[in-house]
Amino acid sequence: MCLGVLVGLTAAALVLWIALGPGALWVLEHADKVKANELEADKRAEALDRVRGRAVAIGTGLLALVAIVFTARTARAALASSDAAQQTAAATEQGMVTGRYTAAIEQLGSDKLDIRLGGVYALERIARDSMRDHPTVIAVLAAFAREHSHDPDAHTAPAPSTYEANDAASVRVRFRPDIQSALTVIGRRNTEHDFNPLDLRLANLTGANLTGAKLPLADLSRADLTRADMAGAILILADLTSTKLTYANLRSADLREAVLVRALTVDVHLDISVDFGNANLPGANLTDASLARANLARANLTGADLTGVDLSGANLTGAILIRTKLSGANLAGTDLRETLLTESSVRAAGAHIDERTQFGPPPV
Repeated sequence: MCLGVLVGLTAAALVLWIALGPGALWVLEHADKVKANELEADKRAEALDRVRGRAVAIGTGLLALVAIVFTARTARAALASSDAAQQTAAATEQGMVTGRYTAAIEQLGSDKLDIRLGGVYALERIARDSMRDHPTVIAVLAAFAREHSHDPDAHTAPAPSTYEANDAASVRVRFRPDIQSALTVIGRRNTEHDFNPLDLRLANLTGANLTGAKLPLADLSRADLTRADMAGAILILADLTSTKLTYANLRSADLREAVLVRALTVDVHLDISVDFGNANLPGANLTDASLARANLARANLTGADLTGVDLSGANLTGAILIRTKLSGANLAGTDLRETLLTESSVRAAGAHIDERTQFGPPPV
């Protein structure tokens, strides 16, 4: 900075010396090698004017160059200052987020329900405000729901599985509000910011409200979702291995390519909007489930128990139905093309068909 100012002042002094002082005559005689005293007065005046003009042009160029250098250095300094300010602001903001996160975690550990609820929603705000902290927050909420779902007071009534089947429908199970709130926050999160699949393994989610929950790729293996309301839930590629879905509501749920190996889905509530396309359900127990007009195209139902299932109008094109139990199943209007089933084998299995049931050549 000081060097630029010095150069500028020197150039200005040189221009003034040549343009206004004796410098023009010195340049004329020593640089241009012209003997001024031998020139006529008007010729000498013209020669000196040309020298002064060149000096002014050179001086102007030097000053412009100095100005450019000065401006560039100023811009670099301003940019560096701006970057430093941004880094400071980011560090300050991250520090504030860390403080908020710590406070929210402390709230989750409170003995008071209202404080725990505040902690859940404080974490949700952090996940929304900080993309960087989103995966951690969701993992914490999932762990909170998973671990505390086994607390003695997590449910207001015992799971329906402890009752006789005839009494189960009258049992109303309600989930503890703080755990339910954690599941609600998880279900409405922005899944684009997820880093790892949601971990709800072995969770006791009896009676949980997961209506419309976004649970793609979620690990719900060996979880208990008895009487859970999962209407409209997104369960694409979810792992439901050995998951208990007795009396669960899965109307309009999206279960494409989900894994339901050995899942227990007795008397589960489904409808036309349920999509099981390419789902993996070997060994699943779907006894008495209503799957009317559901999409089970190319689903793997090897060894599944479909006893008493209503599959009327369902799409089972290309489904794998090896060793599948079909006793009492309603296959009226069901599309069984590209499967290994024939009309005679279906009748022999004890399933009901009608003239609308479609059979076709087995897969090549």
